[in-house]
Amino acid sequence: MSKEGRKYDILYTIVREYIKTAEPVGSRTIEKKGGLGISSATIRNEMSDLEDLGFLIQPHASAGRIPSEKAYRMYVDQFIDSFSEQNGLALKIREQYSHYFAELNEAVRKAAEILTKITSYTALVSMPEISSLGVREVRFVLIEGDRILFIIITNESTVKNAEMRLSFSPTAKQLEKAANFLNYYIKGSTDPITMANFGARIGELKSAEQKIIAETVPAINTILNADIKTRVYADGLTEILNYPEFQDVSKAKLFIEAMHQQELLACLLASAMESESGTPVDIKIGKEVEIDGLTECSVLTATYKLNGKPLGTIGLIGPTRMDYSKCTIAIKTMSTELSRHINISMGGRIEDG
Repeated sequence: MSKEGRKYDILYTIVREYIKTAEPVGSRTIEKKGGLGISSATIRNEMSDLEDLGFLIQPHASAGRIPSEKAYRMYVDQFIDSFSEQNGLALKIREQYSHYFAELNEAVRKAAEILTKITSYTALVSMPEISSLGVREVRFVLIEGDRILFIIITNESTVKNAEMRLSFSPTAKQLEKAANFLNYYIKGSTDPITMANFGARIGELKSAEQKIIAETVPAINTILNADIKTRVYADGLTEILNYPEFQDVSKAKLFIEAMHQQELLACLLASAMESESGTPVDIKIGKEVEIDGLTECSVLTATYKLNGKPLGTIGLIGPTRMDYSKCTIAIKTMSTELSRHINISMGGRIEDG
């Protein structure tokens, strides 16, 4: 074994041991558990070098070492393998979720609950925008005079409705014909509706029906593209309080306050979906999170998809000492299962995870 390789074997052992115990790791522990075949004195020298390189921290003069954020980053990028030891965990998740069928929002919440139960960390999930689900049907209902109710039903049976006033008083028959015409052209589409969608065919409608469509299309687009960035569901908000790092009241308070800032959490999940780094799971460690109250945490995220297109994001938040191997396979498996559920229920394309 080269000296450089030995150094990083020691670092790997320290990170793994600290993840398990939350206690500073000394040279004797590494000698016993590292299986490196070198003396405590040699290990201490290597630990000193690792400290100088910024990978280890010595919290007290007489204590062992703990990993720095730099050490966790190297551990995540270089040391985590194919998670063969976690195959049983993936199977457990599939067994809990694969036969669970429900309306989309409830299915997403169930995914977060399972993640929290299995990992003992806080789970987050961003709900998909209505516009990304595709429109199955639009209905118009006459209320009175120029007042109508329009109802939008997505492919996943999510229902949105709103009341509006037209510039004239339509008949129920005119509303029905206008809705039928709209549905023919927009069914299943996830793109914004424009008058150009209809081409010359709109001329086949009577003027009143054309006016209904011209006046309702902007309102329908507004509903479909409504700003719902704050739609973040969290499960296990207090789980992190069970970890020694967050026994400090001030740290715990900052964490809870951060978890109630919906817009910040939504931006965190949205940025993960937009970046799509090419890896199934994106991992931010400590100060990489860039949210007050979460800078001593790590955040793992993965996207769930419809027909290969990102629909939303699921995430796990824990201390920087979190079990990255377990959490990575858990969130990767859950994103695959949630995507599978959505594609089955919405008639999309099933992809192997």
